[in-house]
Amino acid sequence: MLEKNKQQKAIDIFNNITNVMDLLLPDNLQERKDYLCLGYNKYSRIFVMTVYPEQTWVGWLDDLFNIGNINISVKIEPSVNRNVINQLTRKLVQHQSEYATYSKQGNILHLPELEKQISDLEDLRMLIQTNQDKLFYASIFITLNAENLQELNEKTKILESELNKKTAMIRTLTFRQLDGFKTMLPTGNIPIANYERNMVAGRNSNIDSYF
Repeated sequence: MLEKNKQQKAIDIFNNITNVMDLLLPDNLQERKDYLCLGYNKYSRIFVMTVYPEQTWVGWLDDLFNIGNINISVKIEPSVNRNVINQLTRKLVQHQSEYATYSKQGNILHLPELEKQISDLEDLRMLIQTNQDKLFYASIFITLNAENLQELNEKTKILESELNKKTAMIRTLTFRQLDGFKTMLPTGNIPIANYERNMVAGRNSNIDSYF
């Protein structure tokens, strides 16, 4: 009987260890239209990047950390080369057909732009086919943190100004701040989709117009 009581009172010591969620969960969580209240003097606003500069480089967002108390999360997913090559080929054929049509009509206004797009598409397709380059789907989420709403609004203006200098734009996740908070967590889950952008490792990142 005594042995049975000892077994019933036994506690699994590995259940009493601090886990990741204990470190990530805030003291409080209240969602507002365009910000979160995470406890006493803890306010956050979460953004998603919608427009990227023509070119990016290692550390191109580093100066944003000068704003203070800011978190940046970059989600990157590699593409399937076969699918990318098929899409590039279809777009290439489309541009070549348009080029031939405009040439027959004598309409030279759009020819220089089409020539550049055809050349870029051919180069990119060749690089991916030969494994010299790789296309990725990237999404960037930014969280500003402050002690009050006034400070949060001031930081928002600074953030938008700094990104405008880089010809980049962000959008506040209105009525989706909680989903944005979950997306920022290092859990591998992305509740907010459809903000992915095409990026390649070896050339201009803003190639959306070719797809």
